[in-house]
Amino acid sequence: MKKIVLAAIALVFSASIFAQAPQRGERREFKPEEMAKHQTDRMKKELNLTDEQYKSVYALFIKQGEEMKALHAKREQSQPETRREEMKKQREAMNAEMKKILTAEQYTKYEEMQKRLHQRGPGQGGPRGPHAGQGGNMPPRN
Repeated sequence: MKKIVLAAIALVFSASIFAQAPQRGERREFKPEEMAKHQTDRMKKELNLTDEQYKSVYALFIKQGEEMKALHAKREQSQPETRREEMKKQREAMNAEMKKILTAEQYTKYEEMQKRLHQRGPGQGGPRGPHAGQGGNMPPRN
């Protein structure tokens, strides 16, 4: 009897965890603040940002996140070429601002970080598409 009760509790517990996790094909809600904090923390670690640089980079990522959120909201209404062009402009503006915030050495490392990100597979910060990330050395996503 005790085993049946424990099995039932485990079943309910595992079902509740599974129900909360995003299903395959679903996306988590995009929160610019979380993304900005994650990106800025990573940059602080890799580029050794000062506190002032950290604040500036965080604000820049918040701004970029809001712009991307707006772009995604209107994505149904625009053509893919238009969206790509808008994203390219945003990226160029972001890089120009980043160049103002970082030292020359930090900016060089930042560019290297960006290149590494774009070489990774889908869902891991890299290019997307039917063949993106194939043959890489990243483990499969769960």
